[in-house]
Amino acid sequence: MTDNTVRLSAPADLIAIVPYILGFHPALSLVILAFNGSALATGLRYDLPATQDEAGEIITGSLDILRRDQIAGICLVGYGPGNLVTPLMDGLCQASATTAIEITEMLRCEDGRYWSYTCTMPDCCPPEGTPYDVTTSQAAVTAVMAGLSTLPDRASFADQLAPVEGPDREAVRAATAAARERAENLLIDQASARYWYEEGRARVHDAFARSAADQPLSPEEVAWLGVLLTSVCVRDAAWTMIGTYTEQAHIKLWTEVMRRVEPAYLPAPASLLAFAAYHGGAGTLARIAVDRALAVNPRYSMAHLIDCSLSHGIPTEAIRGMRIGGQAGEIDAQVDREPRAALPVLPGQE
Repeated sequence: MTDNTVRLSAPADLIAIVPYILGFHPALSLVILAFNGSALATGLRYDLPATQDEAGEIITGSLDILRRDQIAGICLVGYGPGNLVTPLMDGLCQASATTAIEITEMLRCEDGRYWSYTCTMPDCCPPEGTPYDVTTSQAAVTAVMAGLSTLPDRASFADQLAPVEGPDREAVRAATAAARERAENLLIDQASARYWYEEGRARVHDAFARSAADQPLSPEEVAWLGVLLTSVCVRDAAWTMIGTYTEQAHIKLWTEVMRRVEPAYLPAPASLLAFAAYHGGAGTLARIAVDRALAVNPRYSMAHLIDCSLSHGIPTEAIRGMRIGGQAGEIDAQVDREPRAALPVLPGQE
């Protein structure tokens, strides 16, 4: 059996593993790797602060999260020039001294070299910095063998969720106009709440089947699914399927739908993607998805809940502890109890 345990025996190993934890190579960032014993518990990343107030918020917020999660030890890695990284490191070091959290390593990385704030031996950590190459680290090799991957930067990572353009965009736009007209006619004809709920559940299951077979949804399927997901009950029914289909299946499907739906219909699939990513421990993916949902609709409640959880560092374990599948029966009952919650709310009708 292959042992894919990543062992960090040197500062270069620590630097090498960070991109695989985040999914991209950070820049102008502070990364906090939190450990309980020898096991990595979580990883936090922050943009380097532009002001003292922002630095204070990072220090206070990160330590609150670490104390709440009863973290025993942390390693700090700052990416950028010393005038931006060092004050933040000093602040964290000073603030953590009043806690039970031990800082075991503090590194600054810039232009292929690293400097340690904890080592004062010139033969080990010279003033000009120590060269490193993340591609030759055994930690990086082990991460790749374990199936992990990384992208050059956060922008490249975010591009995975960029809207699809070209002929497909035009086709989905036309299909969305037709889907909306169909929905409006059904609403005039007073199609029942039960119809919308059952139709929505059926189309979501169909979409998972198509995705599992590596068959892209047609423009008409994307458009109709986008319309159906404007129903709170349909969206929540899709959410409860996190136990029926794997996290990766959810991420795959909702990434496709989010990238292809017309912008006004994006918040629901983006929020479903954000939750699935969060549930699976992919915090960066969850953050990008939820930010896109809120950019379209700043009042979208599901996106706000996920955003709040991410901002407060609610651990993945707490999310996984939710009895999501058990909510399916409650949502089904809600359709009869509150029929309006099952009806689609088309953009512009909120």
